[in-house]
Amino acid sequence: MKLAFGIFKYFPHGGLQRDMMRIAAEAVRRGHRVTVYAISAEGEIPAGVKLELLPVSGWSNHGRAKRFAAALRRKFEAEKPDLFFAFNRMPGADLYFAADNCFALSAQRHPALVRRLLPRYRTFLAFEEAIFAPQAKTVILYLTPGQLRDFQQVYHTPAERFRLLPPGIPADRRRPEHPGPVREAKRSEFGIAADEILLTQVGSGFRTKGVDRSLRAVAALPEELKKRTRLLVAGRDSGNTCPKLAASLGISNRVIFAGGRDDVGALLLAADLLIHPARNEATGTVLIEALAAGTPVMATANCGFANYVAESGGIVIPADPFDQETFDRELAAALSTPGRLEQLKQLAIDYGAKADFYRRAEAAVDYIEEAAHAGNR
Repeated sequence: MKLAFGIFKYFPHGGLQRDMMRIAAEAVRRGHRVTVYAISAEGEIPAGVKLELLPVSGWSNHGRAKRFAAALRRKFEAEKPDLFFAFNRMPGADLYFAADNCFALSAQRHPALVRRLLPRYRTFLAFEEAIFAPQAKTVILYLTPGQLRDFQQVYHTPAERFRLLPPGIPADRRRPEHPGPVREAKRSEFGIAADEILLTQVGSGFRTKGVDRSLRAVAALPEELKKRTRLLVAGRDSGNTCPKLAASLGISNRVIFAGGRDDVGALLLAADLLIHPARNEATGTVLIEALAAGTPVMATANCGFANYVAESGGIVIPADPFDQETFDRELAAALSTPGRLEQLKQLAIDYGAKADFYRRAEAAVDYIEEAAHAGNR
């Protein structure tokens, strides 16, 4: 089949982007032709996958999104792919990879007049409705039960249009038989002493991921504990807000901003605890990547994959409402209680060894082939 994948921006350090490329690689392995269309892209793509950029101009994200959707329509009229798989909200998709939570629900936090008048809200609500409206035909690949509940609550989308995807991370994320050399080398790279506690946070878009919350929690640690604790943040962000916050909290020497990384697996092996106090997280792929590596996790309950953290014996923090003092207290207790980190680590190792986190790409391509055979185009 001739498959068209659509995404606004491709960069190799985003969870959605990694999922898309794994699915594309699996589709190519099965003999399908895959073209990824994007406004912009950076980094390598899998062998056999074609990347075509459709650069569009605009002063705003929603303006560029509308122009990109129009450019895709023109492109598809000429090239006639067998199936269009959207990885962001876009009209006209045969399948949609629901990596995001329900936009209509999040928009309800703002006044109705704002939602009606602001072009951003009107655009993205229209894009979402084009996918989820009862009369639409798009097959929705969703990731967590909470997403299904929210989308059906808002749009009354027929249940038969939803397909649940299992977690999906590369098999090489499994904890190796001898992790010590990788752990020691990566800690040495960042100057982490053997007796220091390394907290790691992974994800781009620091406000959404709650990096500021992590910084405040580190700053609130008892002084002696703080002196032997480091926080490594891996991911991309616009602006300089979090480094400035670290400086104002007096913990710049305790924090490493490592930028986007291709060595997440090694970073997780180097870590003593992954922390992820996200404000909004449809899934949180890094949570299961950490568990697969045998690294314990502390995350907020609003993460789509927080159920796996709870099942592993990890720490889940209430998110609605989120209380910074509770997070600070739980983190300090995990780091200071004798034997607690070791206990959490062993629980994570045991859970990760038996969990099946590796079949998302295969399941997604199964659904692509099912949709094609059902004649959705």
